[in-house]
Amino acid sequence: MRKPAALRLFFVLLVVAAGWFGISRLDFDVDPLSLLPQELPGLQGTRLLREQKRNLLLIAVQAEDPALVEVTADALAEHLAAKPELCASVRSKSLLQSDPAIIAEVVAYLWLNAPPQEVAKLTASLEPAAIESLLVKSKEAASSSLDLQNATLSGYDPLGLARGALALLSGGGDMSSLVSDEFSSADGTLRLLFVTPPGKALEDYRAANAWLTQIKAEVREKWLPQQGELTGVKIGFTGDPAFQAEIATGMEGDMRQSIGAVTFIVGFLFWLLHRSVKPLFWLLLAILCANMLTLGTAGAIYGSLNVMSMGFAAILTGLIEDFGVVGLHVAREHPGEGFGSICRRVLPSVAWSAVSIAGIFAMLGLSQLPGVAQLGVLSALGVLIGAAVMIFGFLPLGMTTGKLGEHHGTTRFAMKMQGVMVVCVLSALIAASVVMAWKGLPKMDFGSAVLRPDKSEAFDVIDEIEKRMLNSSAEPGRNVPLIFAAKDSAALRHSIVAAEKVLKNDEVEASMLPLALVPDAAAQQANLATLQSFATHAEALKQATDAAGFTEVAFALTQRVFKQWQEWASEKTALPLWPKLIVLENLGGIVSQHAEHGLMAVGSVRLTAGRTLENAQVLHAVEQIPGAHPAGWAFLRTSLEPLLKREILRVCLPTVVIACILFLLVFQGWRERVFAFFTLAVSGWILLGSMSACGLTWNLMSVGAVPLCLGLGLDFTIHVMHSLREPGMNRERIASLGRSLAYCGLSTGLGFGALAAGSNRGLITLGMTAMIGVLTVLITAAFALPWVWFRRRE
Repeated sequence: MRKPAALRLFFVLLVVAAGWFGISRLDFDVDPLSLLPQELPGLQGTRLLREQKRNLLLIAVQAEDPALVEVTADALAEHLAAKPELCASVRSKSLLQSDPAIIAEVVAYLWLNAPPQEVAKLTASLEPAAIESLLVKSKEAASSSLDLQNATLSGYDPLGLARGALALLSGGGDMSSLVSDEFSSADGTLRLLFVTPPGKALEDYRAANAWLTQIKAEVREKWLPQQGELTGVKIGFTGDPAFQAEIATGMEGDMRQSIGAVTFIVGFLFWLLHRSVKPLFWLLLAILCANMLTLGTAGAIYGSLNVMSMGFAAILTGLIEDFGVVGLHVAREHPGEGFGSICRRVLPSVAWSAVSIAGIFAMLGLSQLPGVAQLGVLSALGVLIGAAVMIFGFLPLGMTTGKLGEHHGTTRFAMKMQGVMVVCVLSALIAASVVMAWKGLPKMDFGSAVLRPDKSEAFDVIDEIEKRMLNSSAEPGRNVPLIFAAKDSAALRHSIVAAEKVLKNDEVEASMLPLALVPDAAAQQANLATLQSFATHAEALKQATDAAGFTEVAFALTQRVFKQWQEWASEKTALPLWPKLIVLENLGGIVSQHAEHGLMAVGSVRLTAGRTLENAQVLHAVEQIPGAHPAGWAFLRTSLEPLLKREILRVCLPTVVIACILFLLVFQGWRERVFAFFTLAVSGWILLGSMSACGLTWNLMSVGAVPLCLGLGLDFTIHVMHSLREPGMNRERIASLGRSLAYCGLSTGLGFGALAAGSNRGLITLGMTAMIGVLTVLITAAFALPWVWFRRRE
């Protein structure tokens, strides 16, 4: 076997092995929270809160007629409950509407787990001397209370067991949120169903999407058409499974679309440029090899890629084909020379270009944002690998595929376009200055909205739920979820008790902590015998209730509670005792057990009027407690904006230093450096003005366009400057190079522009920003710069 053929075979085997290794190790992480620093205040709590509600799908039933909504919701709940292969559980009623056995177990458990001094107060209230007064108060509350919930509880809870238990659960605060109907709006025009999936239906985002698709098909395509009388009913789906499916699959599809668009545009424009299929085949094969080698490197370094860093494939496709096209351009300019001579001619500009771009991207590795850091490191490695593949792999093959056409017509057109592009750049520069004087610099947006799909049923439905079910007059930003996580109940209680002490603060108006539901072995041991003794007095208590004028059924709940205490005592259940899973579900999952995170409990805090998340120090004090986490995107956002300011010093400053060093090393003399500086400065100014004009923002995704535009600006400028140094370089030859660079810039810019047709807001802004920046630096460096250079020389 000849040596070149053996080397090519070895290279192919190396690429296959690297690609297989990378793909086998990689786990593609599409969690938007993975794009943020993992130590960011509020992130751990937000992730735990999402995990706690991860398996909860909300189905919203809406109509103008409340009676129709009730009938539809009940019928749909019954239908889904009969399909265990599709739904593990379906909840459509509040705690007070639950099975009486569940209500009784909740009340019994809360008293079993209560502080012994509270049980002593209950015992005292049920003594013969105090029972008559207690029953009189209960009867008055049942007949005269304006609070329907209080009246209902009093009428069916004459001894106050249920009211006392709910007071324990609320910490003595407002009980309305605990016993209110969380499933229905006040006017009855919206009802919710809480659905959990069977088994491991939500193992990853693809499984979540498949399950959601099944549920939608079952409800909308099978069940609803059979209900002829349910006209005018709208059924929507939201909750974490819906968010996960929409965001993750949408972002993955957008990135796949971008990579596919770049590949197609690269091929189409290359064919227009050279009208030859063979070098196009070798070019696409070289791009594939470079991506596979980079993927193998990623597998060795990271083992997991997030959704943003997966954009490196699209970036590489748009960048490294530049090296191959420039090599072919030089080969066409010197048709009589062999590969060695062409390599010596093209290697300096390609090497400096690759090093410059890689250096710019490598600085992103200093970022605190994992998505940006991974994107930078992988792109830097990919550019270096791609440059080597293009020069030593593609170029010798491309040169052996026959003579490439000169296409003088397109070259003359490129010469004419130089003057036109100068006018365009000057006009764009003036327009950008006017726009920024009027609208200012592009705004920064690091909230959660940028990660949501542009069109999303899940977000639209949750907005409608908040509009109809929450108090719209409440001051926003004051309610903050708190989530607690620990490996055992003792540690969980310790975290909640510590938070309870911290929240006794002037900044806090009210708090709801789930301490009453977390097992307390000592309290249960002390209370069980006392509570069991009530059962022996059940008949006497019932007679007192009947004598006070309560109905026959009024004592039913109390009887069930007594029976539950007796069962626990007689079974000699191991303590601490946990409520049954169905009981925890009917309590809204306030306390739950997870295989990965251990025990979790959810509470909330309401800040005093005038306090905001930005100036509430009490939340940061809670976060210092082990296992306690303020949560939610609203709280997380307060940490994101200061992070951006730190990013400017952490990433942008080293990038500027590297760029200055590269300027001194790559460009020769003050004239080249001034021209290169103004090329990048003008391009950047036009980009900022275009972003302001289009309403684009700097967000967690669009910041990735900065190194891409800066890298391509240096790339194009280096190639042009190196060509301008050559003896005998004239306008026609430099216009021919501009035509080749136009192919590179158009393929990259239009490929990223394909993201603007995607579904995710962040990727749309990334695509628009990258497209505007790439096309701007292309026009400025490849067309305007040579025209100004030759005009000054003349």
